[in-house]
This record gives sequence, C-alpha cells and structure tokens, in this order.
Amino acid sequence: MQKLFTMQKVSLLFLLLFVCFSLQAGNSEGKVYQGFSGGMMVHTGYLFGKDRLSPLDKELQGATFGIGGAVRVHLWEHLRIGSEGFTSTMNASTTNYRSTLQSGSYIRTGWGGVLADACWRLEKVWPYVGGTIGGGAMRSLYILEGDVNDWEEERHTLFHKQSFFYISPYAGIDWCITQKVHLTFRLDWMVAWHKQAVVQPTGPRCYIGFMFSH
Repeated sequence: MQKLFTMQKVSLLFLLLFVCFSLQAGNSEGKVYQGFSGGMMVHTGYLFGKDRLSPLDKELQGATFGIGGAVRVHLWEHLRIGSEGFTSTMNASTTNYRSTLQSGSYIRTGWGGVLADACWRLEKVWPYVGGTIGGGAMRSLYILEGDVNDWEEERHTLFHKQSFFYISPYAGIDWCITQKVHLTFRLDWMVAWHKQAVVQPTGPRCYIGFMFSH
C-alpha cells in the first residue's frame, strides 16, 4: 500500500510540473493553455473477478453503483490532462453470492489516478477518448450469518482490504448545454492488478454527470 501511494504522489508531481511548464509556455506564446474543466459523475457498471483466497471461492460478478469526479487542464487544441477519483459499491444482493451471503454484505472499491485524453471541440458536442492510470483499494465485507437489523455481534463475518494498480481506457462525449456547463457521458473499462489479489476489479462502467468549463 505504501508503494502504491508513493507511485501516485510521483505521478501527480510529474503532472503538476508538466502543467506548470505548459502554462508558462502558454503565457509567452498564447497558444498552449486553453482553460480547465471539472465536475462530478455518477456511474453504474458490471464487475468481474475471482475470489481466490476466501472460503467462498466463487467467480464474482455483479452490478456496481457509485460517484466521483474529475478535473482537467486543457492544452493546445485537443490535449487535456488531469486527475480523477471515484468510489463504487457492489451489494451482495446484486451478485451471484446472494444465496450465500446475508443482507449488508458488500464489495466497495475506491480508486483514483492521473488522466489524459484527446478532445475535439465541435459546436455542441465534444467527443473525447483517453485513459487513466493510478491505484485504489477494495474492501470486501461478507456476512455469512446474522441480521443487519439487530445489535447482536456477528461471529461469522469476513472482512478484507487490498490495494491494486489499474489502467482504465475510456471514451465519451460532452453535450454543451451552455459554454461553461456540459453534460458528459462516458464509458470505460477498468483493468487492475495485484500479485496477491483476492478480487481484481475488472469490468465496464457507464458515467453521466456535469462538467463546468472555463
């Protein structure tokens, strides 16, 4: 986990240095810096994976729901760079675990990283394609027996937390409601790695939200 956070800090440092140099060049030439944008998105998706180490030992799949946001600096005519972060939850009732686990069981994923994409600024729509690289953590809570509605101690419960490294290619489109307010739609596919991963979050997600551009 410490190595993961160190890698994220180094990546963000390089990103900030690049932005500073770009902005300096833009101020002297008037061509590089094109503004910035940021906002929030909600998402839903479908997660695949293998629960390798826990006693359940099942293929994992189910629907995910979550929220997060992104911020970008616009450079030159098409390039945008920035960072993003999201959290996503998959309840046991939406997975193939539903016959094994009790209500209240979940798998929650949080992730973030640096992004870069190419955007084409047309009149009312801005299509874009790019990718994110970064890290995150997944928390798994399995309640095997008990009732989440009481205050009794649950003895048959499993909890696990793991970190991971990921890349996530994406494509999307902004619809310009006004010059500064955009409605954005995005699709991505996260691919994560960890050498001792219990569950590696891999799968598609669909996002919708608002971006505020300046």
